Amino acid sequence: MYDIRPAAQDDLDAVLALILRLQADDAHHIGYLGETLGEISAELAEFEPDWASCTLVATDDSGWVCGALSVEVDAESGRAYLHGPFVDVPVNHPAGSRIWDQTADALYAQAAPLLEGIVDRELLGHTGHRQLATFAERHGFSAARACGIHVLGGDGLRALLLREASCPRTGPAREMRVLPTDPAVHEAVAVLHERCFPKTYLSGRRLVDGSRSHTVVVAMDGERVLGYASGKAEPGEFYLDFVAVEPDMRGQGVGAALVTELVWKLAEKSGARPQAAAAILDGNRSSQRLFARLGFALHLELVAYRIGKAA
Repeated sequence: MYDIRPAAQDDLDAVLALILRLQADDAHHIGYLGETLGEISAELAEFEPDWASCTLVATDDSGWVCGALSVEVDAESGRAYLHGPFVDVPVNHPAGSRIWDQTADALYAQAAPLLEGIVDRELLGHTGHRQLATFAERHGFSAARACGIHVLGGDGLRALLLREASCPRTGPAREMRVLPTDPAVHEAVAVLHERCFPKTYLSGRRLVDGSRSHTVVVAMDGERVLGYASGKAEPGEFYLDFVAVEPDMRGQGVGAALVTELVWKLAEKSGARPQAAAAILDGNRSSQRLFARLGFALHLELVAYRIGKAA
């Protein structure tokens, strides 16, 4: 059994190495933090007040970091996101599963002060991470629909950046705008967001208030909002977080135009990235077809586990 203690700033390199190593294996992959060193470092750097204050580590007899769990609390939504548990066990160890379970449970138990008063909690991991699934069940979390991460890189991304952002039936590229300051447009985008993505981590109000690093592109027909797309430039990719189109405008090229314009705006703002990525819920066939037509391909599948008032 490993020892559990609060993380210290000096643990950062060891924690990064641990997470980077485990993220490469579907059977240990956790969502949220990315897969490259740059992505993981950037995510940990955003924890408040700092990553060490939000993190517990598990160490062996020599002091080597063998496990970690971070807790990120969204004060507005009252939801906590558990980044982990990450647990490294010796390959082919006969008691490997038991060590993982015991260490994960101990990390979660020691995280109680960080979770005090937060009943709405979420885990996210690869569908192949069976130990996380049993951990979630053991602690009363319920599984949501799986979510596929679809990626586009290389020549496909270059081709997308060269496309003209136009809607065949709704007009030329000039109707694709970065979110204007018009309060009526903000309200329309926020309402559409809440309707299409209820109970997601980001509210419609926060999406449009400009307090986050998201870029929001809006498709307009005069003063009417037809749809929007939002995303941000991560260290290793353009991440397309949300795409929503009004029901009566679907199937008319609005979604493809929004994705095209968003990727271009992100590249214009932040420079080149090797790939673009989008998360699509399992069963969302319209979004799957949209991104497939643009050249995106399934990279991995994640599943969220929730407990609490919104589970």
